[in-house]
Parts: sequence; structure tokens; C-alpha cells
Amino acid sequence: MPSTPKTLSRLADPSPDHCRPSLLASVLRVSLLGISLSLVSTPLQLAQAQQQAETQKHYTIPAGPLNQSLSRFASQAGITLSFEPDLVKGKQAPSLTGNYSVEQGLKTLLVGTGINTRFVNPNTVALQGGQTGTNNMALDTLDVTASHFGASTEQTGAYTSELTSTATKLQMTPKNTPRIVNSVTHKVIDDFAMQDMEDILSVAPGVSVSHTDDDRRNYTARGYPMAIQYNGMPSTSGIDGGVVAGPDSAVIDHVDVLLGPSGLMSGAGEPGGVINMVYKQPTKEFQASAKASVGSWNMQRMVGDISGPLSDSGDVRTRLIAVDQSSDSFRDYEKQKKSFFYGVVEGDITDTTTLSLSMQRQDIYDNVTDRSGLPTDNDGNDMGWDRSTFLAPAWNRWDKYGTTYKLRLEQQLAADWQLITQASRMKSEADWLFGTYSDFDSTTGDATFRRWAQYNKETSEDLELFLRGPLQLFGREHDLVLGGNWTERVWGGREGEGTDVVANLYDFDPRTSVPRPEIVVDTELNDQITEQFGGYLAGRFNVTDPLDVIIGSRLSWYHYEFGDTVRDEDAVFTPYGALVYELNNWSSAYATYSEIFNPQSNKGVDGNTLEPEVGSNYEVGVKGEFYDGALNTSLALFRIRKDNEAQLLQPYDANNICGGWCYEAKGETITKGVDLGLSGEVVEGVQVMAGFTQYKKDDNDETVRITKLSGSYSPEGARWSLGASIDDSTKSYGQWGMSQDARTLVGLFGKYQINPRVKVALNVKNALDEEYYANAIDSGYGNQYWGEPRSGTLSVTAEW
Repeated sequence: MPSTPKTLSRLADPSPDHCRPSLLASVLRVSLLGISLSLVSTPLQLAQAQQQAETQKHYTIPAGPLNQSLSRFASQAGITLSFEPDLVKGKQAPSLTGNYSVEQGLKTLLVGTGINTRFVNPNTVALQGGQTGTNNMALDTLDVTASHFGASTEQTGAYTSELTSTATKLQMTPKNTPRIVNSVTHKVIDDFAMQDMEDILSVAPGVSVSHTDDDRRNYTARGYPMAIQYNGMPSTSGIDGGVVAGPDSAVIDHVDVLLGPSGLMSGAGEPGGVINMVYKQPTKEFQASAKASVGSWNMQRMVGDISGPLSDSGDVRTRLIAVDQSSDSFRDYEKQKKSFFYGVVEGDITDTTTLSLSMQRQDIYDNVTDRSGLPTDNDGNDMGWDRSTFLAPAWNRWDKYGTTYKLRLEQQLAADWQLITQASRMKSEADWLFGTYSDFDSTTGDATFRRWAQYNKETSEDLELFLRGPLQLFGREHDLVLGGNWTERVWGGREGEGTDVVANLYDFDPRTSVPRPEIVVDTELNDQITEQFGGYLAGRFNVTDPLDVIIGSRLSWYHYEFGDTVRDEDAVFTPYGALVYELNNWSSAYATYSEIFNPQSNKGVDGNTLEPEVGSNYEVGVKGEFYDGALNTSLALFRIRKDNEAQLLQPYDANNICGGWCYEAKGETITKGVDLGLSGEVVEGVQVMAGFTQYKKDDNDETVRITKLSGSYSPEGARWSLGASIDDSTKSYGQWGMSQDARTLVGLFGKYQINPRVKVALNVKNALDEEYYANAIDSGYGNQYWGEPRSGTLSVTAEW
């Protein structure tokens, strides 16, 4: 297996008239008829290139399609390869095992192909062959580069990802990964004009998105909540939008969605899966873009993105992304503004050491929102409120501010091993001022409004260190990862109360019915502290040519504290095991076993916290890889067993022994289901990301079915492309008994490339104007919230 992941990048518009200048002045590069040219080539660069060509490293690359072999070689060698896709299409490469220089290795892989090599600079090699012609719009030149955080998708133009390491930190192709991992790539995000994590996860196969209220979201898979990772690093802080909001889509390269338990990497948690958000990184060559969008409900959005080298050699690189957005809502009176900034600097300190530092700042402000929703009548029946109805004071506010700093140090070691250290510190704040109603009487229309304010602060600190590399044993090459991570989340703040007032919802006026109170926010809230750390070890052992055995385990320590509730778990052992059998060169079968460990803060009728939830997940499946990895398929059957799941016994009572809600631990809960997936280029010009999930949980009344499809059609040589998305889902269930109505949501887009630099796009969400509740009538938390009606966005993008 390769020791570093790789990226397939398409460089647009290589004609001499449109050469891209470097960020602060340096080397310019263009691609002409498939040949990458360096406009500046110094004697020092030539000497460095010669030294790079002669330095030997150990490689173990199996025979296979040439494009895959070149990707693995570039990743292991730490170089960039530049070539046209058609140059290697349909060609095969022999195996490469042993010590080789870059020049020797490439000659071995390219034997008999008629392809020549040329060093452009010490880290870039151009592959040259017969001329295949050019397109007057753009020339598809392919770069294969090393990526620090996983296989980048930004320039691939693909609906599938080449590599994933979310499940075990072991880098594998989708076909050889014994779990279901669906990647929402940069191309999907761009095609469907996604703006935030809710947009991204709404198209992710297997994921259900429900609303707690206007601002907060719940993301579940297989009926359970999901864990969070940033660039592969676990975090106990969520992205529900209460205090911490997920990042803007402008900074996301892709999102990997792992379905099923993630205890090996994350430790304590639910068995729903993992949302791994992979950020964009600096590029070695200059690129820039500006995007302006306008849309329904007075939506206005601007995105600027600039990236490139800060030095002539490209050893120091940076990227800056800024977002400014404002919009009203389909609900009366609601509005929101958002600003987002992301800056990252990456430097090659030595030939084997790379340091990355980043900062992001997100402000969500002037945010008029609703915490109450729409009520049912006294018998619990739908009252048919209009979707624009806003039953809250116009002075409601829910503003959020967050700053995150990240560091990553990657050290290449001998024998293709890597030592990776990454750390993150996030501080988020939220200011709330709410008027929320209760005790609604549908006979009279009267309701009691509580007027209250709150300031919350949440900090999250995350740290991870791991070693990863190949291992020679019994004449075969295996892969090993050894590491540990630590994460701590602290939530606290202050609150204040105003006096309650009664208002009638039948003649409610958000501007006058509930007067704005003067509230002093001075009552301290207890800090809620969640801390865990642990160590893990995992390996992929190639027992025979077709059979890989993947085994791993973790030891975890967990601490939770909130007021008088304290929970500690020490040295919890979490095993993991999987078999992957390669049936032929395009398919594999797998079986996986993983365990569940999830401490609880819920209290029983005796006033004590419930025992941790424990259980296991069994999964078997088959994977397929077609067209040299351009299309990936999957089919999996899973069974989740969970013990001690909390079940609500008594309604909220601040004076009971539990200080609120009382629960009991249920016995065994079983969830069974199936996942099917398809992602990539089905036929030339047609790309699809699709999935079907069906599962039945013991305590739900019905089987949940989630069908999602996102597709695009881009005829060869045409300036236009079209696409559609479908979310056809039955009623789904979230946390705290929340559920979302069955719905069929259709999205549409059309794009037109005006010239090589400028394109225009029109996107439509909920094109059929489906009416559904995003927080359903029989939900266990809150009242009803309508899903968003049909909306449209018009965007213009300029690229340099």
C-alpha cells in the first residue's frame, strides 16, 4: 500500500495566452499539447532534479492498470507526475518491487508504452507521448501528487474518491476498504452549489438530516448519531449548529462518510458512523477564483479563493478563502448573515518534513430565528400552518462566533514510514435571546411565552499522533498504523430570565405581541466537560495474494462531568477485525466485526447514571471497481446489537430525582439493514453518486428506506452540463425521538462555460416544491418545522 495518499488534478486552460502567474512571483508553468513546460529552469533546479532522479527508494507496486501504478509510484516517491489521461488509458504496468531511483522506477513501469519522461523540476516529472490534440476550451492534463490529508478531489472532476483512510488510518482504495465509505467530492459540492454541511450531508448516501429547530441539525446513519473528524482527527465537538456550526462548503475538498461504528479511531461513541471533513490545502501552482451568487429570499453570497507558492521553489505555499453571505428566509422575519475566513500556510521544512498551520473564523450574526416551531392542536393534530408562519418575537437572536487553529506536522521516515502529528483548538461562542412559547391552547389560541437569554462558550482541543508505514514479513508487504489521540470539550456559560407573558397565536404579530425584555445574563451554568484519550494499533496483513486480514484494537479512557453527574471509564478495550478477499481484478468481498462503547450521562429513577451502552456491529459485503477506479460499487449487509440504550421513562420535571428527565436502560436492541452504493463515471460524460439504505430498528414502528442519487451529464467537447439530485426517503428517526417526514426532494442544475475562465450556473432545490416537516408532528422534541420550499440560485464563477 502507498505510504502517502495521492491526488488526481485536472489543470484547465493551458494555452500560452492564459499562463497563470505565481502568487508572489516565481516559476510559471503551462501545458501545451500535453507537455508541461517550466518557463524558468535554473542550474540549481536541474542539479536537484538529477539528484532526485538518482536517489533510490524501496517500492512494492503490484502489476495493474498503468494509471493506478503511476499514482502509487508518485505517492511513494513524493513527486508530481504530469500527463494527459488519454496517454495512459487502457495501458498496463508490470509489478515494481525493490530499490529504484525515480528514473529507474518510471522506466520499469513505462516499458513498452512508448512514453518518455522529463524532469520539469526536482519534484515534477512530465510524461510525454504522441500528441492527442487540444480542445479550444481546456486541455485535460493530469497531475498525480502527494496529499497530506487523503486523496484530494478538488481538481479531479470526479464523483468518486481514489483513496480513503477514514476507517482505520490505513490508506486503501474503496474496493479494498472493508467498510462502506461514501465520499461527497468537490465536484458534487460544486455542481449542486452546496453552501454548508447540511447541504453536503443531505446528498450523502445513508445519512438522514433532521431539524431540532431553525438552527440546529441532527445527522444520523443507520438510526444513530454520527461522530466528527476534521482531516481525519477525531473531535468530541459536534456540528449541530447550537454553539458550533459546521464549516462553510467553500473550504471543503470532500467529505468522507463512514457508515457504522468507529470505535477503533474515535473511542466512545454511537454506531451511526463518522463525518470526516477534509479541508482544501495550498497548491504548488497559482490558482484563484471568485464566485458571486444570488438566490431566493434575497440570498447574496460571495466566495474568494486564492492559492499558490510563496517561494520560487514552491516549498512554502498558502491558501486564503473568504465567504460573505446574507439571506432572508421562507419564514417571515427570519434572516441571517455569515462571514467565513480560512487561511493556511504549508511549508516543506526539509525534504522529508512538512508543516501546516491554519486558522478559520466563522461569524453567524444578525440571526433572527425561531426556537418554538409550529404547534399542533390540543389532540396532537396538524393545524395546517402556512410555511411562511413565524410564531416568535422579531427580536429573537441566535448569533454564533467561532475560531479554530490547526497544526499538522508530517515527517517522512526511512522505509516509507510516516510520523504524523496534528492538533486543533476551537473556541465557539453563542448569544441567545429568545421568546419561546409553551402551554398552547388550540381552543383559545393563547400561549405562554418564556423570555430568556443565554451566553454559551464551547472550547474543544484535539491532539493526535500516529506512525504509519509498510512492514515486510514472511516475504510479503503489509501495512501498520500505531497511534493515539486525545480530545476534550468544555461547554459552559451564563443565562438570565425575564418574566413570562401570554400572547395569542391566532392574531400573533412578531413585532408587538411579545415585548422585548431587559435581561441580565448573570447566572453561571455548570461546565460540561467531556474528555477522552486512547491508543490504537491496526494492521493490514496480506496473508495470500487475494486475502488481506485487518485487525486492530484500542484502549480508551473516558471522563464526563456536568454538575453532580460524573462518569469515568478506564482502559476500555475495543477490538476490530476484518477480512478482504479479492475475487478478481475488479471485485472483492469482505467481512467486518467492530464493537460499540458509549458512556451515558442519562440518569435512572434511582438518580444514578445508566451503565454505558455496549454492543457490536457485524457487516459483510462486496465491492466493485471499474474503468481503472473511475467507478466504484458496494453492497453491504449489517447487524447492530446494542445493550443499555436509554429509554425515556418520565417527562421533564426539574424537581425529580433526575433533575429533569428520567430514563431506564433497555435490554438488547437490534438494527438490521442493507446499504448499496454507486459512485463515479457510469458511461462517458455521465457521473453518479447514488445509494440505497434500508434498516429496521427494534423500537421503531417502520422500516426506514433512504434512496439518494446525484448525477451530472457533461458531453465531451460541450460547454454545458446538466444534473439532478433525488432524496426519496421514508420517515426517518433522529436523537431524542425526533423524526422527519417521508419526502421526495429533487434538485436540478445547469452550467454553461462562457469562456475558459468564466462559467455560469443555475441551481434549483426542492424543484417539485415538496411540502414536508423537517421535524415531524410526532417528534419527541420541540414542535413542527417545515422543510425548505423550492428555491433557486444563480452563480457566476471566474477562475485564473
